Amino acid sequence: MSIQPDSTELISDLIGLIYEASADLSLWPQLLELMSGYLELALPDASEINQTVTQAESSLIRLIAPHFERANALHQQLAEVTEERNLLEGIMNRLPLGAAIIDGRCNAISLNRTLISLLQGNELLKLSDGRLVSMPQSALEQGVERVMSGKCRDEVVRIGDERSYLSLWICMGGDSPGGKFQPGRLMVLVASRSSHALSEPGLISLFGLTAAEARITQKLALGCTLEESAHLLEITRNTAKSQLARVFEKVGVKRQVELLQAIYASPLWLQSDPKNLSPLSTCAQEIARSASDEQYIKLSDGRRLFFSDSGDPRGLPVILMHGIAGSRYLRHPDDQHLMQQGVRLIIPERPGSGDSDSSADRSITDWPSDIAELADHLNLQQFTVLGYSAGTAYALAVAAACVDRVRAVHIVAALPPIDGLEDLRAYNPVFRMTLFLAKYTPGLLPALMRVMVKDIRKNVYHHLEQILRNAPAQDRAVLANAKLRANIATGMRASVRNGEHEIAHEVLLVAQGWGIDLDKLTLPVYIWHGEQDPLVSITGARKLAGLLPNAELVSIDEAGHYLLYSHWQALLSSIHPAASPVL
Repeated sequence: MSIQPDSTELISDLIGLIYEASADLSLWPQLLELMSGYLELALPDASEINQTVTQAESSLIRLIAPHFERANALHQQLAEVTEERNLLEGIMNRLPLGAAIIDGRCNAISLNRTLISLLQGNELLKLSDGRLVSMPQSALEQGVERVMSGKCRDEVVRIGDERSYLSLWICMGGDSPGGKFQPGRLMVLVASRSSHALSEPGLISLFGLTAAEARITQKLALGCTLEESAHLLEITRNTAKSQLARVFEKVGVKRQVELLQAIYASPLWLQSDPKNLSPLSTCAQEIARSASDEQYIKLSDGRRLFFSDSGDPRGLPVILMHGIAGSRYLRHPDDQHLMQQGVRLIIPERPGSGDSDSSADRSITDWPSDIAELADHLNLQQFTVLGYSAGTAYALAVAAACVDRVRAVHIVAALPPIDGLEDLRAYNPVFRMTLFLAKYTPGLLPALMRVMVKDIRKNVYHHLEQILRNAPAQDRAVLANAKLRANIATGMRASVRNGEHEIAHEVLLVAQGWGIDLDKLTLPVYIWHGEQDPLVSITGARKLAGLLPNAELVSIDEAGHYLLYSHWQALLSSIHPAASPVL
């Protein structure tokens, strides 16, 4: 197949954009849109698709593959920078206290797992539109201003009261543990009453402290004042002062802030020991409240499967299959809806997503066996399946394989199967081109996914804003909820934790054959789809409904791809068997 005259200029622009995008990640959506435009020229009429698919596919591969390889080589030149960042993030994620990298305006550049967990439902410190905000707001901002202006090298800020408080240590990036950062970056370390205490034997060994000196150092590192430390350890204030003076002498410091610097810079912070928790009274309670997000089971093949378990523990079990860039954190932040509707929501992470162990040769039809083991572990005789976006195929696979256990299937923002190029027309240009590469040129997919992974890791809130740029009003309105944005940001970060190859594998599984006999799935399937979904048009949902023998399509006016959140209460009401499935 030869290139048509009217496509020559487009091809020239396409090749140029490939190289530009290697240096500017924001150009990748434009690149994918241009590639999709080339296919539209090559396949102007759906009736010609079967005759021209091979020629169009071969022509596109022949033209762009060498340039993608060269552009990929440019990406490799940045590998050292990427590895350094990944190493820093790895160190941060091992810290048993909260850690954030921010800029001078308190915009969050990176957060570790401990801080993300601490921010959930915490009014003293939270994320608001991508900014780290303290209560009062001036506490963090003034500390940052003092450090940025050079008035001090570091600043310790305490917010809250005796019952509930956080201690923040703010310092310039170059002086903080873990290496150097870009100019204008700061490190904020956060200790709370639920933080892990430092190992007492480690403090004794590293600094030559006595057991009593190690214990008071533990309390100070957790943000306690000297008076509070004395009270908790049941010693007098004078005894505490004497012990602290000896600690200063042994560590080689003169001030408490210097002691914290020395402790934070020590290797003791790189080993989190869950058995060595702070003995403060609220610690066990706070850990129990967050435990539902940290559960996992060991599967029969030795893999770990992480999941969240929230809502009414005696309610209707609903197992949610998340999307491609998904994890167990991607749920509505108000669990009261679950309690009101009598629903127990379980969100398992697929292999390679979030913290779940990978499985290199996995397929969609392998997923039901993992779900069956999880259901056995949770003593669920029957359950309802909810598939969101790319979780569509996984929900249907479970329904097909676990007929005796699945009561009903609900699909939200459905992604239909892709049998040929004509099915790609239901997707927006960027996603269409991604799925095209996955189906016809899978070797190029990891390089493309690497761009998305880097973008999420660099600034997940910016990435989310890019997604919402063309979103309908309902999507933008529901994502104005700061807690929901934080949940989605946390979920996106978790989804790319294992790199681009896991994300690429997820896309490949969606784009390739699912391996499910949809015409034999006789369970009731309810498909909820927004009329204004910018990612997948309603025609895709109609196609899926037509492939299923017992499906009901419910289209929602004005709703977009985030229908799961904008209509969460109504969906829960419809999912419960006591309610009518009508929105």
